[in-house]
Amino acid sequence: MSKVTLKTGGTSNGEAQFVRFVENIIVKLTENADLFTDVDPSIADLEQALAKVKQAQADAAYRDKRFVVLKNQAFAALKTMVYHLYLYVERQANGDAAIILAAGFKPSARGTIGPEPAPQPKFLSVEVNARISGVTTLKTAYWKGKLAYQFEYRKKNSDAEWTRVISSRSKVTMTGLEPVQEYEFRVAYIGRNPQMTYSDVVRSYVF
Repeated sequence: MSKVTLKTGGTSNGEAQFVRFVENIIVKLTENADLFTDVDPSIADLEQALAKVKQAQADAAYRDKRFVVLKNQAFAALKTMVYHLYLYVERQANGDAAIILAAGFKPSARGTIGPEPAPQPKFLSVEVNARISGVTTLKTAYWKGKLAYQFEYRKKNSDAEWTRVISSRSKVTMTGLEPVQEYEFRVAYIGRNPQMTYSDVVRSYVF
């Protein structure tokens, strides 16, 4: 029984190759729309995220630091979207290699073992900015196998859903938090295996 892989089909996983990989996914999903009537994320959302990446690439061509950061953020968002699509295709295909191919992904070779689950992040640090209200910086350990980092937060003792922030880097700055409130923070690596393991929860007041 085949598994869905996130291989781009080339010799490296560079940006240009990943863009072509996503372009092919869009073509295949459009051609085989009858097989994926409830595709999530939608083709329109995927096209929009890809367009943002291409625009960000053009803006960052002259190495302006701000535009390079925006490009990296756009890529992280696109990779996360493709990752969620991968989970959808995995459910729809249920091991059928033909359906995997129809979605623009590649089935695993027979007899191969899938990627290992991402490890639990070793630490999560929370740095509060006492001079700027509602701002905090989170940092975790770098992991070379990641597609992205998924940082999450919510108010302490709250039953609310965790708010997710996807980042291509192991350090991210949160803004817009409520001052003089205690928050809970956690992080997980997004890898090629859909299983994620969160870090220990860290609690901190935000000024």
